[in-house]
Amino acid sequence: MKVRPRPAQTIDSYISELARANHIRPSLLHGHISEQTIAAPIHNLDRLAALSGFPVAVLRRTLASPVAYLIRVRPSSELTDAKNNRAQLFFQIQQDADGRGLTVRTLAERHQVSRRTIRQALRASRALPHQLTRTNVPVIAPFKHLVIPMLEQRLTPTEVWDRMINDHGVTLSRGPLGTFINNWHLDHVRKGNPPIAIYQPGRHGRRTLES
Repeated sequence: MKVRPRPAQTIDSYISELARANHIRPSLLHGHISEQTIAAPIHNLDRLAALSGFPVAVLRRTLASPVAYLIRVRPSSELTDAKNNRAQLFFQIQQDADGRGLTVRTLAERHQVSRRTIRQALRASRALPHQLTRTNVPVIAPFKHLVIPMLEQRLTPTEVWDRMINDHGVTLSRGPLGTFINNWHLDHVRKGNPPIAIYQPGRHGRRTLES
């Protein structure tokens, strides 16, 4: 079944939507289309085009990479917080509007602002490359309440990754997820260790320290 991609929809979201429409587990389709790297997944648009029925050019023009949402306008110390926030809003509107054919009304609904604000953003000058920065958002922290119960059930990293996609619609990068799981296991084992008995000379003799 063909699923039409929505303008500015993330690639990960579209893959999951396409999978569910065709009664496929989203994790299977993600595994077929995306190559997981330490930093972020790399999507094979040729495979996605073959499966979705839409040309690569249409997918590239319509869909947004999740990495694009990590790019921000560098705050200026010469501007107030309100003006810095407005510059970031204008940048996001311009990013969504670029080449996707979104109407002013659609952009206003997406960003929950007035149409006048959308028109101002589209007329505003574009941020220069040196004015942009990439934020390092906590990719796991917002989902710890979902991941930790799975680890307590002794699920493997692959099973956690699959379940996050299939049950919660969340695509996590395998690198940060693996680091979080390793640290969790180390902390879990460390907390379960018995107290360490060490010998210290003196009348108090041996003293027990918590590990």
